[in-house]
Amino acid sequence: MKIYRYITNGEGVWSAGKRLLPDELVEEANENRSWLKKPDLPDGNFRFWMTSDGNAKYLDTLYKTHQKYLANIEAIESDASELSKVVYQDENQIVEELQ
Repeated sequence: MKIYRYITNGEGVWSAGKRLLPDELVEEANENRSWLKKPDLPDGNFRFWMTSDGNAKYLDTLYKTHQKYLANIEAIESDASELSKVVYQDENQIVEELQ
């Protein structure tokens, strides 16, 4: 299964987005990510990937918000079979724990 991840200047857009989100875009960002479940994860180091369904939803919603304040957004494509330790998965995302 193909999976997708978006980065900006080497950092995942979710991490960069939370850190750099301007106050005037908070409501828009919250609305545009309402479809994405927030998994209950323990403390740790994780990498988030989008499934094909999640990727399509991301491009139609939150990506448009990210483009307003994040520079150099790049897409990375991989295969789910290459992930080492999957700790969460739903129809839109896969979360792997990094060692």
